[in-house]
Amino acid sequence: MSLTHLSNMTSRRSAGDSQSLDGTWRAILDPYGIGHAALVAGYQNDAKPEHPGHRVEYDFDTSREIEVPGDWNTQYPELLYFEGSVWYRRIITVDADEDPSRRSFIHFGAANHTTRVYLDGEELATHVGGFGDFAVEVTGRLAAGDHSLVVMVNNRRERDRIPAMMSDWWNFGGLTRSVELVTTPASFLRDAWLTMAPDGRIVGGVTLDGTDAETVTVSLPDTDLSIAVDASPGEEARFVLADADAAQVAERWNPGAPVLHNVEYRATSDTVVDQVGFRTVRVDGTTIVVNDSPTFLKGISIHGEGPSGGRRAHGDADAKELLGWAVDLGANFVRLAHYQHDEAMVREADRRGLLAWTELPVYWGIDFGNEATLANGLDQADELVIRDRSRASVILWSAANETMASEDRNTFLTSIVKRFRELDSTRLVTAALFTMPSDDSQVHVEDELGEVIDVIGINQYFGWYYGSRESIADARYTSKFTKPIVFSEMGGGAKFGHHGSDEQIWTEEFQQAIYEQQIEMVKNQTECGGLSPWILKDFRTPMRTLPGIQDGYNRKGLVSEEGERKLAFGTLQSFYNSL
Repeated sequence: MSLTHLSNMTSRRSAGDSQSLDGTWRAILDPYGIGHAALVAGYQNDAKPEHPGHRVEYDFDTSREIEVPGDWNTQYPELLYFEGSVWYRRIITVDADEDPSRRSFIHFGAANHTTRVYLDGEELATHVGGFGDFAVEVTGRLAAGDHSLVVMVNNRRERDRIPAMMSDWWNFGGLTRSVELVTTPASFLRDAWLTMAPDGRIVGGVTLDGTDAETVTVSLPDTDLSIAVDASPGEEARFVLADADAAQVAERWNPGAPVLHNVEYRATSDTVVDQVGFRTVRVDGTTIVVNDSPTFLKGISIHGEGPSGGRRAHGDADAKELLGWAVDLGANFVRLAHYQHDEAMVREADRRGLLAWTELPVYWGIDFGNEATLANGLDQADELVIRDRSRASVILWSAANETMASEDRNTFLTSIVKRFRELDSTRLVTAALFTMPSDDSQVHVEDELGEVIDVIGINQYFGWYYGSRESIADARYTSKFTKPIVFSEMGGGAKFGHHGSDEQIWTEEFQQAIYEQQIEMVKNQTECGGLSPWILKDFRTPMRTLPGIQDGYNRKGLVSEEGERKLAFGTLQSFYNSL
């Protein structure tokens, strides 16, 4: 059976339309990848001995317990570095036979990286990609009684995967976001979205999943705006809810002053509700313009790691705490790196009035010449945009981070950018480019990718990986494209509580001194549209091994892995508050 996107259906529907499958599951490790084999009776079958002499070489009922959502790495110490397959099992109890007028789906918020889904021993679908949501239809398979849902998740690094063999973050495995059983009418709204175009029109689209054409009414109950849209099954019907003048009746969402409007999408048998903000975003030369106001992005980068415990982040509580720190910093902007974050993050950004950059995990070592890799990259682009194109906070889709220029890379990323714009032409497109300064501290970006993106992201580490601290303020970054430059990464590392001279590396004073000079450098730029220093908090990575200092963490955070603020937090906070 095929996979589908439910486009935020779980968060939009009433509680009666979904059943949480979160909680305690059972799990079997499969380091050799033999779980499918008849030799062990196939883990997917959740087999039980049929008589005392029947050989079955596994037992989910007595296997280890594991919490969903969550990564397996931090639930058991021996699994911290585990890469391979883990088989999850959950018993779904159904009280009554299915209503023939409704359909059923298992919806996964995310599972890293490749997932195979089985119900009562039958394989239903495979999903590839560790950060996007997906759903598997189980209509007609849930008669009254108990059903065995088995999910194999494999997080092994592979050359043709996205991300590929190496990344400077932890390869968390497992069912890392919520799992739900969602029911819908036989004909339902699979996708429904609304946003504001750069010219001020309110635009959107709806996609029916069913057999007959229907008229879908889209309305904003707190205004007079409404439209009837003719929709055919399986085909997106796009519409203009309001032209630029009529859209003035819907108050704008602004950075720091968010306004969210209730939206209803009403088909014959299905109604979906959402809360959506309306704002415009465009570029004017080297300036980013939000709601016709030049807007400097006072940002911070964030990894999808929880506020404490070094685990994969998930859910509302994590989003509120992480973005609360960003607000305390004085930020109006967050870079959600280097992959699609939990939906709770962008919805919380909507509520807090934070602008956001969202990103694909197209990172180091991607097999750019492989057609299958590109196909998966396009699938992950679909997941990113389809889920979040109603979110006012999201102003930038990022195609990649620190990729080396080549013909294959340019072709690959141009295809990704094209897909972004096909799905959503209302936002800006960017990528974080890898640059190195010349001896005279001048960087002039000529990367051909700059031609196809709207905003040029630059990762630079003057004073940390290269260059003297004294030369940072004199560095100048320009490009041949007359487009805004955002310093998507900058900074240096320090261990919280490690103090000393500002000449002593790994001290908070050393990190603070780098930030002081970087801020002076930013003030002197002529093409800079903002910055998102690296990074809000320390995060796990197997690349960082220095004993007593790193211990498996990247220490460039402004707060520690447990949320303790370093000196540089206050330095950046003072700069942002001064603006």
